[in-house]
Amino acid sequence: MIVEVILNFLVGIVLGIIKLFPAIPQVNLDFFNWIIRVFSLIDMFVSLRVLSACLVVIFVVMNAKLIWSVIMWIVRKLPILK
Repeated sequence: MIVEVILNFLVGIVLGIIKLFPAIPQVNLDFFNWIIRVFSLIDMFVSLRVLSACLVVIFVVMNAKLIWSVIMWIVRKLPILK
């Protein structure tokens, strides 16, 4: 019960500090609607799941040497494996 009172007090302080900041102005989101329309158009021809999986595979293959060097750096840092 004491912990609940303390946490409620802290939440009240944090919310009070947040209310001191000015309100965020409304943003025109037409650009995001355009992006969603483009993705839906692409999805009509190629499944976005397949496309995203292909992009991930291409990214991993192109960065395989970097990924391997990071893994080996971590393994070399472990004193048990030396």
